[in-house]
Amino acid sequence: MCGRFNFSNHSKVKGTKEAGVTRSYNIAPSSEIAVLNEDMKCLNLNWGFTPTWMKQGQIINAKRETVRNKSTFKGFRKCYVPINGWYEWLKTDEGKKPYYFHSEQDTLYVKSIMRENVVVILTTEAIDSISHIHNRMPLLSNEPVFRNWNLHQLNMDINTYEVSREVSYAGNNSPELIKPIS
Repeated sequence: MCGRFNFSNHSKVKGTKEAGVTRSYNIAPSSEIAVLNEDMKCLNLNWGFTPTWMKQGQIINAKRETVRNKSTFKGFRKCYVPINGWYEWLKTDEGKKPYYFHSEQDTLYVKSIMRENVVVILTTEAIDSISHIHNRMPLLSNEPVFRNWNLHQLNMDINTYEVSREVSYAGNNSPELIKPIS
């Protein structure tokens, strides 16, 4: 997963209003995002973690294949980030083209890890039907279930289509960003 997603429809997630989560079609790293902790409480945490050894930037994603072996993530707890879809960019001769990825299920839950006031999203290898656009994708779940929380990817259908390049600017935030371009 690159670094943008849509969480504009909060209807399936309890506690978003109380947590101060706002509707956004273009969530970028360093933003405050909705997170469900193990008590199923909705929190508003910063997306991205800067370890003490890192001179600049931040870690926004972690690979499910290696997250358990990285000392950087020691002390993080499991959580879910609710999303309606995410964006990836396909490199072409004409430049990068943004695509929107979503499921028929309106709300998906990304397995993630949290510590204090930060969250890091877990990623996995992209499924075959979308790997030609990007080689990674979020580690998705249909529901936020903690009892059997694991690092396995569910089999699910993901739909994708090209969207406006306006999504490339983090300040843009409107329903137009998730509409297919003709």
